[in-house]
Formats: sequence, structure tokens, C-alpha cells
Amino acid sequence: MTRVALVGCGGLGVPAAWTLALGGKRQFRLVDADVVEESNLHRQVLYTTADFGLPKGAQLAALLRERFAADVEFVPARLDAANAATLLEGCDAVLEGSDDALAKFAVNDWAVARPRQRTAVIAAAIGRRGQWFAVTPRSSCYRCLFEAPPPPESLATCAIAGVLGPVTGQVGGYAAQALLHALADQADAAAGALVRLSPRGLQRTAVAAAADCRCHT
Repeated sequence: MTRVALVGCGGLGVPAAWTLALGGKRQFRLVDADVVEESNLHRQVLYTTADFGLPKGAQLAALLRERFAADVEFVPARLDAANAATLLEGCDAVLEGSDDALAKFAVNDWAVARPRQRTAVIAAAIGRRGQWFAVTPRSSCYRCLFEAPPPPESLATCAIAGVLGPVTGQVGGYAAQALLHALADQADAAAGALVRLSPRGLQRTAVAAAADCRCHT
């Protein structure tokens, strides 16, 4: 049975987890170091005021077990390049939905490590916009699009720029759908492409494999 890791149990991770579970996935590893705060509630609808100060991953794990009888591990940690191999050991696929650019690149590098048999979807949302990218064994990768993480001070986060609650719900659901399609070897718009959600709708940008990228060396 496929074990899926969810990196980030917030605005994107919660709808993604629900979509994956409804899609038949029952084994999860949740990786998140944050606790529930009042500012989360408008976009992280699974949590309530009774959850303030509690680990997001622990609350999501309990609800997945209760609702879907899922086998869920919770790891209270922040994923990065140094610990990605350890935190993701034994997982077959990852959905990355954190606010951390370094985590996104770490998940990508895990997915393209040799032998290349892993699948990951990397998602983000800010303001009224969101995006997701699927890395499959036969596709280009996140570094073919973005060579390296940008300086942390150059990035807007949800805490700084805000995000509309419905946007995270849509992006999390779409990202999970892309992962389900990839695991079933079905076509999906996000395979090797960046799909953007904006007030204008959906836009797909195909990403060609970069000849000098680590995913092809």
C-alpha cells in the first residue's frame, strides 16, 4: 500500500489530506512543526479555537484515523535538505504544502534521487493565487523551473501577505488530485508543468527538462 507523506498540515495540507483519503489512500506520514493559532482558522477549517496551541499534525492525524481508519504517523519536525531522507524514508510519494521554499526543494531532490521511482507534488498559495507542480519518474522537476531557492527575505508568506481561505482549499485539492493521478499513472496537467490558479482561472505552463539539471544526470 502506498504511504504518502504530507509536508505541512495547514491551509494546503488539510484539504490535500482529505482529498487523498477520499481517493483511497490510507497510509500517511504527517511532517509539521507548527501549532494551531487564531490567525490560521480562516483558511485551516479543520481546526477550532479548542485546538489553539496544539500541534497541527497531531490534530489532523487524529481526525484521519477517526474518519477514515487511516494508518497515520505524525513527525513534529521541519523538513529540510539535511533531514529529508530520514523523515521521508519508507514513503512512496510526497505532497509538499508548507510555506518553506527550502522544504520544497528538499522534497524535489528526494523525488529525483536515483533510482528515480518517486513522486511528489509541490504546492503553494498566497493572496488570491496558488500553484502546484508534479514531479514524476518521467517528468521534468522543480529545479528545471527554479534552479535554487530564492533568498528567504525575498519571499512573501501567508503570515506577511495573507491568503484567501478558499484559495488554499482549491489548491490543496488540485494538488492532491495531481498526486493521485500520478500514482495511478494517469495523465494530469501538472505532470512536469506548473499549474497556476488566479482570479482569471487556471493556467498551465509546460516545463522542459533542463539538460544540466540533477534530475537527468
